[in-house]
Amino acid sequence: MLCAQAMDKFNRLYDEISSPHILYKKCAYVSPRPNDQTSERKMLKEETGALKRPPPRPPMDCHNFGNYLSYFWANNNVTRETLGIKKGSKDEWVRCHDGDLPYSRDIKSSIIYHHNMTTKGYRALVYSGDHDAVIPFRGTQSWVRSLSFIVINQWRAWHLDGQSAGFTIGYTNNLAFATIKGGGHTAPEYQPERCLAMFSRWVSGEPL
Repeated sequence: MLCAQAMDKFNRLYDEISSPHILYKKCAYVSPRPNDQTSERKMLKEETGALKRPPPRPPMDCHNFGNYLSYFWANNNVTRETLGIKKGSKDEWVRCHDGDLPYSRDIKSSIIYHHNMTTKGYRALVYSGDHDAVIPFRGTQSWVRSLSFIVINQWRAWHLDGQSAGFTIGYTNNLAFATIKGGGHTAPEYQPERCLAMFSRWVSGEPL
């Protein structure tokens, strides 16, 4: 009973934040009304045509407003022609959602695959945004530790333009773990410059 009460309280408090990035505005999706004829919607409709499955429209100051606009870009006739999509060959594009992906089997844990690849000597970089509440970096750090590899480079800050861009640690078997300061669930979306610097250094074999 106490556990259930604690979980209920946690879930209520958790619902108050934006889980992909805890510092961002929590945006409720609002379906556009049929009579919503703003100049923006008129322009989008003229260029794209009426969408069969229009997306819910978040406020313009929401981080995910770009996801809303992606429907109109992807279904724009010019875009489809440029991509070589023949008229009538494909239905309109929609973003995938949980539950509608075409697979029948799910992998509950990929740790065994990470262990298999890294023990064979393949280089691996695991990273997490440090403001992600969907998969917090502490959880990622925990499964990385569960591989039981020896630490060869202790925790330290890594830098960009003279400022800390996150923290990193190195293990045997060419495994590195890094955090992205200010990064959310999809870290490159929130911190593209820091993620590019991290990846560029790693792929070039340079230390972060």
